[in-house]
Amino acid sequence: MPNMERKSKRTVISLEYQPGFDFDEAEQSPFFTFPEYQRNLVIPRIIAGLIDLAIVAAVYVVFMVTTSFEMPENFSPDRRVIGIYGVCYFTLVGIYFFLFMLSGSQTPGMKCQHLAVVNREEQPLDTRQACIRGFGYLISILPVLLGFLWMLIDPEHLTWADKVSGTYIKKL
Repeated sequence: MPNMERKSKRTVISLEYQPGFDFDEAEQSPFFTFPEYQRNLVIPRIIAGLIDLAIVAAVYVVFMVTTSFEMPENFSPDRRVIGIYGVCYFTLVGIYFFLFMLSGSQTPGMKCQHLAVVNREEQPLDTRQACIRGFGYLISILPVLLGFLWMLIDPEHLTWADKVSGTYIKKL
C-alpha cells in the first residue's frame, strides 16, 4: 500500500498589509431608506395585483377553453390534469410580470393605479434589475403567492421581489 502520509502546509496571513475600514467615509455616505409612503401603497398595490391576476386569468380561460375543445369526448379531468393547469397558470403569471418589468417597469394593473417599479435611484429598471426582479417574482409565486402577501407583515411593506431586486414601488 502506498504511503498515505500528507504533509500539511501552513498558511500565514499577514495583517500588516490589510486595508483598514474607513469609518469616517461610511458616516458621510447617505444610507438608503425606503420612502415613507410605501405604507400608503399597500391597498393600491393589492388592487394593481388583482387587476394583473384578472388579466392573466382572462387569457388563461381562453387557453383552457381552447384546450378543452381539443380533448377527447369521454375525457374527465383528474387531480393530475388540474395540477398541470394550476402550474401553467402560475407560470403564465410569472412570465407576465417578468415581461412587463423588462418592457416598462410597470404592469397594466400598476398603470391603472399610477404605480411604477423603480430602483434605489428612482430610475426605471435596467435589464439586469428586471431579470433579478423576475426571479423575485418566481420565488414570490412558488409558495402560493406568499412572497406577495409578505408586504402585509413586512415593516417596510415590501414583497420578496422588492427585497431580492433592491427595487420598490413608486407612486406616479
